[in-house]
Amino acid sequence: MRRGWVVWMGCALALATLAAPALADRDLTEDELRDEMAQNRALAKYVERNGMPDLASARFLSDVPPWDDHEVALYYLDKRQEIGFARAYVLGRPDVDLERYRRPLTDEQVAALAARARQRPLDSPPADRVAPRGGALGPAERSEESARRAEDAAMRVERAADAAENAADRAEAVTSRIEQSFHQSLRK
Repeated sequence: MRRGWVVWMGCALALATLAAPALADRDLTEDELRDEMAQNRALAKYVERNGMPDLASARFLSDVPPWDDHEVALYYLDKRQEIGFARAYVLGRPDVDLERYRRPLTDEQVAALAARARQRPLDSPPADRVAPRGGALGPAERSEESARRAEDAAMRVERAADAAENAADRAEAVTSRIEQSFHQSLRK
């Protein structure tokens, strides 16, 4: 009996040791953050209004419904603020995007996060968009950068229009189902 209990505890400890790194915080790259923003509308709107954070991380949230398996935390060091975003499932689809919490950061937390942010800054331009050695961009580079920003803005508007159209389609489907069920209830 005792041997079975010891084996069971040994297996439980081994599994916990293997699962611990998977549950730890993981810093996100800019591309990973943009992927998360594409999935979570609340996160995307917050970053659009307030700019890129100094650091972003993903952490394990829950393995049971209605929550998604992870949340995204944004760190704004100059504001001394941490904001967490997550998604919840409704009827099997991750339809609810929300801000879960907003916390102030202590001086110790800001110092530790600043060290992590220096290793991988989110707002640094990609290598192909770095200014020449003189530091200033020439007219051609400025116009290319302006065209890129305009194209990005047009893509954001297009995504917003697509999202609005999808929301209208879902609302129309829901009202249609409600109307049908109302008419069926009148027939009975």
